[in-house]
Amino acid sequence: MTEVPLLELDAIDTCYGPVQVHFGLSLVIQPGQLVCLLGGNASGKSTTMKVILGLLRPRSGHVRLDGQDITQLPTPDRIRAGIASVPEARRLFPAMTVRENLLMGAYLRRGPQETKAVTQDLDRVLTLFPRVAQRIAARAGTLSGGEQQMVALGRALMSRPRLICMDEPTMGLSPLFVDRVLDLIATINKDGTAIFMVEQNASLALRIAQYGYVIQTGRIALQGPAQDLLTNPAIRDAYLGQAACQAN
Repeated sequence: MTEVPLLELDAIDTCYGPVQVHFGLSLVIQPGQLVCLLGGNASGKSTTMKVILGLLRPRSGHVRLDGQDITQLPTPDRIRAGIASVPEARRLFPAMTVRENLLMGAYLRRGPQETKAVTQDLDRVLTLFPRVAQRIAARAGTLSGGEQQMVALGRALMSRPRLICMDEPTMGLSPLFVDRVLDLIATINKDGTAIFMVEQNASLALRIAQYGYVIQTGRIALQGPAQDLLTNPAIRDAYLGQAACQAN
């Protein structure tokens, strides 16, 4: 029996006004899988993330979660269904403390029955991110970029997601924090949470992913197991030309 994908984009066409961004885009994320989407600027990567999160409705095509069509489902309902987001540039609340930012991830988990579970999840996040635990009372705006990325990851985990969508998680980080954040992403995935990661840096993303897609001008140009893409010379043409070659 064929496993039902956790998430599926099927023949997606997306537009911003008269400008078409996606052309029949299709991709699949299986339960517990770490999938990366690679591509250059203006290739359609971030728009793909918006379609998954319900921030942008496609002109045609379908978004399915567990085989159910969620194309018209609003963003809050998608979060309740198990999709979380780590947006580009983190987008924390800078004047709020780290603890308050983390608890925002559990905002939709209301009711007395959730109080104990949220506390347990907060303890788990602080164990997973000891650096975050050290800064728990600090205002989020005072943290470094790497520390803020860890808080954004922790905030996503607080919703108990089945799928976390990450938009450029290594952008703007120092080399030390890039490696740390990638290790944490791999750890979260090994614990059973599926991850969809949009990245420009091919070598970094493919190093931890199980499967990869390469998007070029709104179309999937290449796809396959991450290790195959990492060693495939064709990625030089489909993904940023020489930049991909240098990244690998």
